[in-house]
Amino acid sequence: MNPIDVPESYEVLDATALAQRLGLARDTVLAYLSRRNYKRIPRPNRKLAMGPVWYDVSVRQWEQERG
Repeated sequence: MNPIDVPESYEVLDATALAQRLGLARDTVLAYLSRRNYKRIPRPNRKLAMGPVWYDVSVRQWEQERG
């Protein structure tokens, strides 16, 4: 498996961790992803074979922009 480049101070979130953070069910996050509906979830930073991942920093920025 090839490692991905992640900035040192960034935490990586998968769909389960993102769902917990946003107060949604994991299946809800996956449904939004499959429909490319990014109104209630941020766009993933990377799409890997194991699934999409988000950087904690970008999720925080998205939360602040939403208000």
